Amino acid sequence: MFGLLAAGMVAGVGTLSCVDPEARRAREAEESRARIATESARATATTDVASAGVWTDALLVKRLVDAGLAPQRRDSVRAQPWMGVPVHPYRLGASSIDAYIFADSTARLARLALLDRVTLAPAGQASPWGASHDLIENGNLLAIVVGGTDRQRDRIATALAAGVGAP
Repeated sequence: MFGLLAAGMVAGVGTLSCVDPEARRAREAEESRARIATESARATATTDVASAGVWTDALLVKRLVDAGLAPQRRDSVRAQPWMGVPVHPYRLGASSIDAYIFADSTARLARLALLDRVTLAPAGQASPWGASHDLIENGNLLAIVVGGTDRQRDRIATALAAGVGAP
């Protein structure tokens, strides 16, 4: 009797361990869909906002959504202190983007002049983005793209290189 009860418990535990990863994946997928929907709603609301020719977080999201990239904000990411402005971090499928929005292009160029162009960090410091990253510069925007496929990185670069549009 005890052997039968123990076998049933082992089978039950095995079943639970099989269900947990599936339930976790379903929960993560639902959370991902909710984050994408939030950013898409922000992009839709941005259509009526004049850009004044400078990047804002809302315009960044709009460009990414319009390019079909489904951005998801990464709330746990903190700005690199040497950038001097807040970071606007997003996950875009297998890629991630850390966007820094400066007051104007002059401020972006001045900040970038202080950094090693290869590491995007102060001289002598390792890159927080690893060895493989792409830099996108446009107006007051400096964006670092990490990971993903070549096609995905090209889509991101194309979306951001188009600029903010007319006010």
